[in-house]
Amino acid sequence: MQQLQSHHAAPVWSFFEKICEIPHPSKHEKQLTDWITNWAHSKNISCVQDKIGNLILKKSASKGFEDKTPVILQCHLDMVPQKNNDKAHNFLTDPIIPIIDGEWLRADNTTLGADNGVGMASCLAVLDDDSIEHGPIEVLITTDEETGMTGAFGLEAGTLDGQILINTDSEQEGELYVGCAGGVNVNVLLPFEKMEPDIADSAYEISISGFKGGHSGVDINLGRANAIKELAAVLSNLDAAPFLISSFTGGSLRNAIPREAKAVIVCDQHYQNSIDTVINTLKIKLNDKFKESESNFTLSIKSCPLPSSVLTHGSHDNLLKALLTCKNGVFAMDDNFPNVVETSCNLGVITQQSGAINQFAIQVLVRSQVEADKQKQASLIAEHFQQFNARVVKEGNYPGWTPNKQSTIYQIMEAEYQRLFDKKPKPMVIHAGLECGLFSDKYPHWDMISFGPTIKFPHSPDEKVHIASVDNYWSLLKATLKAID
Repeated sequence: MQQLQSHHAAPVWSFFEKICEIPHPSKHEKQLTDWITNWAHSKNISCVQDKIGNLILKKSASKGFEDKTPVILQCHLDMVPQKNNDKAHNFLTDPIIPIIDGEWLRADNTTLGADNGVGMASCLAVLDDDSIEHGPIEVLITTDEETGMTGAFGLEAGTLDGQILINTDSEQEGELYVGCAGGVNVNVLLPFEKMEPDIADSAYEISISGFKGGHSGVDINLGRANAIKELAAVLSNLDAAPFLISSFTGGSLRNAIPREAKAVIVCDQHYQNSIDTVINTLKIKLNDKFKESESNFTLSIKSCPLPSSVLTHGSHDNLLKALLTCKNGVFAMDDNFPNVVETSCNLGVITQQSGAINQFAIQVLVRSQVEADKQKQASLIAEHFQQFNARVVKEGNYPGWTPNKQSTIYQIMEAEYQRLFDKKPKPMVIHAGLECGLFSDKYPHWDMISFGPTIKFPHSPDEKVHIASVDNYWSLLKATLKAID
């Protein structure tokens, strides 16, 4: 990281390095919250925490800028904790290790947290640097954005005085975001019955790992494999051996394309060679199917201890059919913006719960720029699982952000980008859930925009940020703050 101190955005990198040192996965942001609070107090910067856990920091205007329109800089505290299967890392205690890799900064086989750590670092850098010219500034740092937008949902109306909000959570330099998708969670509880296995049978663990995964919004159109869907397909092709599923799990976050899944099956040991042969054949087919988008995944089978129970034949069939026929991926593209997904869903997580109630808990996230389409697809997915006797709840609904073609802040940033880089930025919408959609409900008068440096493959261990794009991002942020009337 020391090499980055020679860059124009050195103040941003200094804060980002500190953020990487402090664990801050979703719902575990206290260490970082405490550090920011203590840092602000040491700088005599006003910093308060609201009831939901958001931080609000305030800084007076530069001399001569007192009458300028007050601005809110906004970012979120948490990061998505994802790591490669063979990486030993505890996101609750271990720091993120950034690595300079040519033009990019990445982490050591974990997510980097550039989403939204670079944006947060830039907000703190603005507060720290008295040479930056700006009007009255508030910095809003929201909590738990990645798993439920808890901070944005809980932000109370009337808390902030700013008139313009600049969100720092976009991921392509040269694009200014003026709209985003809304989302809704479809949470499924699929019951199953179980029985004891034949003690003469053998058990095998079949697993898929090493898929690229990624953000379930911005990466959903890249043709990447969904580990849950692909494992279900593998099991459905093992008809050469009569087997029963004992367990099936996969994915870790509803907003990340699942990279790994595994199942334990039980069958007569005489079928082991047949299963091995089919697995090897399916591995070749998977390589061919995903030759353009996946290059380093593993489909494997190994013997394991005989479990105490297996699914009944009816529950076994019910599970596989429900997973195989669940819609997943892109439903529609946006006609108004090139290469932007309009509506999609991600079958993100399946866990197994045994006890008083035996059930699979399945999480699906539906996104759309069009509210009616979002609700329609969520209802169709709910109906799909209900035909398999599942209990389904739709929750966590958050609105999209409708583009404002008359946005003053867009016109300001467009002019400053043109002046700085001698070209126009692209107006865009993002197929992800920016918090701007929620803010517009409580602060309908806010003029909002979102921008950021180039970040590739967020929500996966392949996440990386383009170093030079952070210089451009930082230059544009400072120029914009100065240019706001």
